[in-house]
Amino acid sequence: MRTQTNRQPVSRPMEHRWGERVMLNCPARVVLGDGTGSDGRLRNASISGAWIDTAEKLPVNGTLTVIVAAGAGSRRRTVELPACVVRNGPGGLAVEWRDLGVATLVGLLHEAELV
Repeated sequence: MRTQTNRQPVSRPMEHRWGERVMLNCPARVVLGDGTGSDGRLRNASISGAWIDTAEKLPVNGTLTVIVAAGAGSRRRTVELPACVVRNGPGGLAVEWRDLGVATLVGLLHEAELV
């Protein structure tokens, strides 16, 4: 009879993102359904979600809108992205986009040379 041993995998954070993570540093506003909000900085994003530096602690699974200004000059516009809080952490929160159309956001940020 063979002896089977199970080794525990090396512990590391689980990655749930889809798509490439793009490092950012642009102003963002987090707005709750009741209209209250908080300013922060969008630090990275992918087609599935983002990390936002903010002092605001929000309930996990809470819905919100992330507002980001993108473009330059006459092409400057605001992008509103519906999201859901998936994690609170030191100095900010992780969100998952309600619509995986965040590729539009990443394209606008590249256009504005913010990344």
